Amino acid sequence: MAHQQSDPQVIELKDEFQWSEGVSFDPEHITLEGAYTDQLSAYRARKVWLETFETNFLLEPEHDFSLKVCSSFEDNKFALKCQFLTACARYAFWRLTNNQAPEAQYIIETAHIPNAELRHDDFLQAPDLKSVHEAAIIAGVERATREVEENTRGLAQMLKKLVSTLVTR
Repeated sequence: MAHQQSDPQVIELKDEFQWSEGVSFDPEHITLEGAYTDQLSAYRARKVWLETFETNFLLEPEHDFSLKVCSSFEDNKFALKCQFLTACARYAFWRLTNNQAPEAQYIIETAHIPNAELRHDDFLQAPDLKSVHEAAIIAGVERATREVEENTRGLAQMLKKLVSTLVTR
């Protein structure tokens, strides 16, 4: 059977990973990252995260942790990144990511949502905190599923053509 050789494809990162709104954590780099579709949500979340870390964990900004908003206006993607710098901050990170501070975790997950009666459903539907590895695995499985579906579609067409050729002989 002849093997078709294809030219290498350049895949952009935006095609590789799905951008999903919500908060994820990276246990290797000890960071939290919030992904938002508008700048106002990112800065609203920054304010709430700052207050949460100060009040719930007694952390000091710039000493224990750093917060930074990264903006991509052309793609409408805004990220809030928090890096935990000291031992106390790393313990707070551990508590957040291991369900030891559920109130603070909920506040961080819903920090981008305005506090209004009309937004009640948004609070209920806010995505849970997830590991970046978990998100990458889910994106990889979705990508692999799409590729299998595309490949089987081509294989099915090839088999139909082969069968029709054999039948007509």
